[in-house]
Amino acid sequence: MNNSKVRIPKEIAPDVFALAAQLYAQENQDYSLEEIMQAGAEVQIPPEVIQQAIQQIQAKQIRERDRQRKLKLMLTSGGIGAAIALFGFWTYNTVASNATPKGRSLEANLPSANLANANPLDIPPAPPPGLPPAAGTTFTGEVKQYLLNPEGKVDGLLLNNGLQVKFPPQMADSLVGIITPNTKVSILGNPGFFTRFGQEVRAKSITNSQTGQTLVEQPPTTAPQPPNLNNYSTLSAEGTAQNWLVGHRGEINGVIISNGTIVKFPPHVGEQLTSMANIGNTIQAKGFGTRNRYGQILEATALSVNGQSVSLQPKAITNP
Repeated sequence: MNNSKVRIPKEIAPDVFALAAQLYAQENQDYSLEEIMQAGAEVQIPPEVIQQAIQQIQAKQIRERDRQRKLKLMLTSGGIGAAIALFGFWTYNTVASNATPKGRSLEANLPSANLANANPLDIPPAPPPGLPPAAGTTFTGEVKQYLLNPEGKVDGLLLNNGLQVKFPPQMADSLVGIITPNTKVSILGNPGFFTRFGQEVRAKSITNSQTGQTLVEQPPTTAPQPPNLNNYSTLSAEGTAQNWLVGHRGEINGVIISNGTIVKFPPHVGEQLTSMANIGNTIQAKGFGTRNRYGQILEATALSVNGQSVSLQPKAITNP
């Protein structure tokens, strides 16, 4: 049948084009290296920078796969196997948290680009220009609760205005000694990318506004120690989302639920949640973590939001 003479009513033409674009996108779920290079050239990103970005993301995905494997090993094994898995997890987090500025320079300097509203590599957008200088910006608020790392050490504060203040975990004892929940504080630090979920601030100093006591960031004096296996246990938690947690670039990396439990997961998991994450979501999580007088935290190995299972596996990049 010859359809070339079929006439499409003007009022449905936009819907036809929209559906056709959607169907085409569904049939083309990956991109060749040449296509990515061409897209990069349109926004003046050098080919070598794109190559470096792909290599970094592939390396990140390998680390994430190893990390997930070690988490499963810890949950299904005991004794030596669990200790090995925990040490691997600790090593991963130590390396990630102590990455040098030089190691992050490529991401920081990549120009933000709108590749026809597509982001094939799922690279989180770089913070916009005009952020405050390295000297820091002052913020104020009231402490809602402590933030913890997977070892159960206090490494920050959640304020009632949504600010998520991060501080070195080796200074946890000093921090809890002068700052408690419901304390009004003044923060000097470097703000991250602002999101509808809140904003991370890397604190240089924290002041108790009521007593005037100030804690200034200090570098660690000793090498980080491996975590104590006895501090970890398998945990599960269920509740409604009270605060979604974000990293410095605005990526979702955790959630605090109604019973106060902090549920953490890698940033690539947060990418799946950007459109569906809201206050009041029903959260179910299983994993491993710690529980102490400062709160409860678990690193998720299984996660669902509003009854929908969320994949914790990193996305794979296929070689062209």
